[in-house]
Amino acid sequence: MNKKLVSLVLSAAVAITCFCGCGKKTSYKPLKDEDDTVYTIGMVSSVSENDDLKKGFEDAVSDTFGKGHYKFVNATCSSKNDTASIQSLLDQGAQLILTEDWKSLVASYTLTQQASDDKDKTPVVSTGVNDIAAALGIEYSDEDNKTTGVNVTGVTPSPGVSSKLSELIETVKKPKRVGIIYSPENRDAVKENRLLEEYLSQAGIGYREFILPTSAYKSLMKDSAEAEAIKKSDDMDPTVPQISDDFAGSLFQIANDSQILDWEKKARRSLKNASSSKIIKTAVQQCDALFISSGFSAGTVKKITRAARNADLVTFGSDDTAGRYSLITLWADPYDSGYQAGEMVYQILVNGQNPGDMPIASQSEDSFHKLYNGSYAEVLGLTFPKSFSEYSSFMASYEPGEGTEKVSDEEEN
Repeated sequence: MNKKLVSLVLSAAVAITCFCGCGKKTSYKPLKDEDDTVYTIGMVSSVSENDDLKKGFEDAVSDTFGKGHYKFVNATCSSKNDTASIQSLLDQGAQLILTEDWKSLVASYTLTQQASDDKDKTPVVSTGVNDIAAALGIEYSDEDNKTTGVNVTGVTPSPGVSSKLSELIETVKKPKRVGIIYSPENRDAVKENRLLEEYLSQAGIGYREFILPTSAYKSLMKDSAEAEAIKKSDDMDPTVPQISDDFAGSLFQIANDSQILDWEKKARRSLKNASSSKIIKTAVQQCDALFISSGFSAGTVKKITRAARNADLVTFGSDDTAGRYSLITLWADPYDSGYQAGEMVYQILVNGQNPGDMPIASQSEDSFHKLYNGSYAEVLGLTFPKSFSEYSSFMASYEPGEGTEKVSDEEEN
């Protein structure tokens, strides 16, 4: 596919993403002072709680419900099967549960499904999962509108894959091979990788998956039921690295198909049970750029980016943690995701909307920012156009919610 056509494909995908995420806001009427209704809203987060996301959520609830008509109860969900934290929220009378990541979402959904009747199921709003259906192991009841058909809705917090790839291509210019580093434990990463591979194939860019197992993933794979669930969430066995058709050819300039096939078999076999250090070293040696998927700890990301920087290799960080240490990232203001989630809570609790019929929302385009790491760029001798901002400088001056359209803003217009 030629570059012009690739650009059109990516631009169209970005436009579709924007169109689906944009739209006129619902009209909100704060409850009257004489109304003594108080809604109890539970918030369950992972151990990596995001203060800006929480602030956006609380601001939206205040703007829509009006002060004195809500109270928050909080809990921390530290593991995928930790339903005790969600049960504590329900015991405190939570009428709706906000979840901050896929682990807390799955745990909340699992527990709330125990109600005998759909109307008795506690509504769940997600703010940290890009593909809610994949995380829950279900299909969307309406794929076009992204409605779940169950007691769950939410806000997708991340920019589209096409936008991320556009930024990577803009930085690398002419990549031949992109390494995708991920752990299959993270359902969002699996889904994102499949879309990324489709775009890379359309652009004629080779790719190879490098599975970097987290300790949590290794533990989960010991449970046969959970291992099968993870494999089911992927479209192929996640324990076997995947290689695009032209990856080996672009690496070795091999013309013989049988030689390429033989190399791919050996390459997969050599990494299946390799150490993380060997996997990272191989990725750096074989690729022009690395795409670091979501879900890794800061320590793991530092290990990857240190090796890549030493080899003058571009890295793209797909979430906040990876973006902090990678050369480039497309940063999404978490305040925006939290604020939109707060508006959804009003629609469910006050307006009586069914979460299963509510389309999954997307963050506003104004809340996404192209960032680069200044010290990393200096090592590679790269300069960036004005459309990019330097990560540290941007974070030092940015006010959370600058790109968020608020209910209070509408009232002033």
